[in-house]
Amino acid sequence: MSSKYPEAIPVADINSVSVIDALLEVFSRMGFPREIQCDNGTSFTSQLTTEFFERFGIKVTHSSVHHPQSNPVERFHRTLKRLLKVLCLQSGEDWEKNLPATLLALCTVTHESTGFSPSELVHGKKLRTPEVLLYEHWVNPQESESSVTEYVFELVNRMRRCQDFWRLNE
Repeated sequence: MSSKYPEAIPVADINSVSVIDALLEVFSRMGFPREIQCDNGTSFTSQLTTEFFERFGIKVTHSSVHHPQSNPVERFHRTLKRLLKVLCLQSGEDWEKNLPATLLALCTVTHESTGFSPSELVHGKKLRTPEVLLYEHWVNPQESESSVTEYVFELVNRMRRCQDFWRLNE
């Protein structure tokens, strides 16, 4: 079973070295997987990448050449791009600035197929999201500047829009 935990690392290009560096960045936080699903791009089928996967005991499953859109990674990329486009248009910021908020929203939304959010499956608990922080602030109010509260409201609204969009397009 897949946790559907989203990860995205901005890279300048998609050559084998860049892909391996990005994978190592993820693996340094999440550990090395037993299996990984990839597309058939040369950055995932090159000798260097193949040797990398073999050395770390990672079984590679490639998506169908004839039907790449069936690959869950490709579906995730489409959803991620749509969410980033919406957030970038709303905030006026570039996609790299909006990436962390988008990933947070995606990892905290409950999936119909699993009944859990990806963060619950990976971390074993729900994450403290901006919504939780806001709730904690209301339940246990302390003196704080209104700008902090406004910022948290903004984060909550941004995350809710991402989650709603994800649910509609899952």
